[in-house]
Amino acid sequence: MLRHLAEFWRRRDLLWHMTVRHLRGQYKQSVLGYAWAFLNPLTLLLTLSFVFSVLLRFPSQGLPYALFVLVGLLPWMFFANGLTTATDSVSGAMNLVTKVYFPREILPMAAINTKIVDLFFGLIILAGLMMIYNHPPTETMLWVPLLFGIQLIFTAGLAFPMAALNVYFHDVRYLVGVVLTMWFYLTPVIYPVEIVPSKYQFIFDLNPMAILVNAYRRVILLDDSPAMDRLLLGLGIAVVTFVVGYFLFKRMEAGFADRI
Repeated sequence: MLRHLAEFWRRRDLLWHMTVRHLRGQYKQSVLGYAWAFLNPLTLLLTLSFVFSVLLRFPSQGLPYALFVLVGLLPWMFFANGLTTATDSVSGAMNLVTKVYFPREILPMAAINTKIVDLFFGLIILAGLMMIYNHPPTETMLWVPLLFGIQLIFTAGLAFPMAALNVYFHDVRYLVGVVLTMWFYLTPVIYPVEIVPSKYQFIFDLNPMAILVNAYRRVILLDDSPAMDRLLLGLGIAVVTFVVGYFLFKRMEAGFADRI
């Protein structure tokens, strides 16, 4: 694995090229282009805010609901969109895979990297909301890069085996969509984890996205450091997921060319 990772690092220039290529094609032939990177989170934010703060009146830890939900929604959208796109990345590039040698893990990583750009546009919306609600950033936001690093490792760890399995079984892309829908409601994006009955708390204790969403809210909105025991647990799950996922990907990689 270390040898493969070293080769992957040496070809990081190709990763950059693939990421730029994917970005250029992402909104190609779209009238609005990159404006969709604003519109997608904005329309979802408005819908969730109306339904869950006006109609259902979900609590939001004493924060404006729009701010509360957006801080959870942005990392979730990066995770879900990155995993979905990465799942199709290898099967959608089989002509390239069968003709040229390169580390195949570049394909799912490039797909995930393109979603960082979408995340950046979402952060602009978040910055605007923080100004509107007079909620200035604090020094605890310095934790955000570390939290994002953990999330990136976890996302890649899931994306590698899903991308490989999708080459062999095309139903995987649909399975990922179903699982992500269930996962969304088991992650405290639209509600605070405090309202979850204690007998179900173990689900959220073992859910890395729940750990990360709660940590993002603490450092961005509550001016508090993340709980270190939860952060270390999330890091441990992310690293184990990455190691196992990368191992499975490399084991299945040899059969890619036979699946065309």
